[in-house]
Amino acid sequence: MSSALDVQRHGHVNQFCSDYEGLLDYYRASFDAPVFMEFGTPEFGARNALYMAGAACFEAFSPTQPDMAIAAWIKRFGQRWHSLEWTIPSLEEALEIVQERGIRVTDHAPDQYFFVHPRDCHGLSLELTTAHFEHDPRESSTWDPVAGAGSNPVGIVGGPTVTLCVKDAQAAIDWIADLTGREPSALHLGTAPTSAAIDFGDHIVEFVTPGGDAHDADLAQALAARGDSIYAVTLPVRSLEGAAAVLEERGARTRLDAQGPIPLLLADEEQTGGALLRFREHVHA
Repeated sequence: MSSALDVQRHGHVNQFCSDYEGLLDYYRASFDAPVFMEFGTPEFGARNALYMAGAACFEAFSPTQPDMAIAAWIKRFGQRWHSLEWTIPSLEEALEIVQERGIRVTDHAPDQYFFVHPRDCHGLSLELTTAHFEHDPRESSTWDPVAGAGSNPVGIVGGPTVTLCVKDAQAAIDWIADLTGREPSALHLGTAPTSAAIDFGDHIVEFVTPGGDAHDADLAQALAARGDSIYAVTLPVRSLEGAAAVLEERGARTRLDAQGPIPLLLADEEQTGGALLRFREHVHA
């Protein structure tokens, strides 16, 4: 197909969590994360917050009504990462592009955003929008795409890697390459032995498939329990040792996983609202 999505940036990574205040307190305490927008979405029974951790932007969705959409999703799937938002130049063109590929639209607010079905996208739940939000630090003329926002005490040096655990990483990367017109990265150091990724500049989308190695057990377990889906978000830092020390000093628990292809520092999921947040040392090209 000739048309492809023009991905301008990662808008944010969405997380569904039960403890709204607890999650924001964790990010503020750990990363000096500026919360630049809070609002409600009563049609889904939720309250929301947009905030930064370095150069990564996140949105929290927390239930306010036990019988509405956000609470129902958490009850069914648990607290975890939900979706990735891409900022694109035209909602109408994006809608045409996904529809010509047979990708189902699950929620559409005209002139605002739409979501696509993760089962049509190798587990990637995508939100597409043209929106740029007021007070977003990335809209400032002084925005630093490496250091990001806030004082950045942990030493984050770039945007997030969104990792999906899928049955077939090669098929998934072929699909997203076609959708976006981007080439898979030849330089990406994967977080699992079977890994394929596309670098969008301010973020990376990575697909991994568990193999038979012992350190792939968590991936295999996640795939069996959830099917193809977002598994983790990983932030690049100057030093794992330095990041661990700062996080510990600020009351954030971590553990080192040195069994895979690259060492990873894992945040405590009890503190991150059930979402797997990791850190990797930045590798200079």
